[in-house]
Amino acid sequence: MSKYIRIKSGEANFLLSERFDDVEKAANPNAQGELVECKVTGIKLDFTKVKKEKDGQTQKETPEAARPTTKKT
Repeated sequence: MSKYIRIKSGEANFLLSERFDDVEKAANPNAQGELVECKVTGIKLDFTKVKKEKDGQTQKETPEAARPTTKKT
């Protein structure tokens, strides 16, 4: 049975709230605090792409005898 993957590409705005022990850590943009909340808003989808997932099986080529032929006359 084949499986398919859907990939959505777009943009979104988010609001991330973190909790810190002191003001110096909170003021440091590289510091990571305890995650309190994350809200995602303003989602805008640009496009969606669907592709077949590879199942690890090799596809067999159609034998030449089974292919439709076009003869020139």
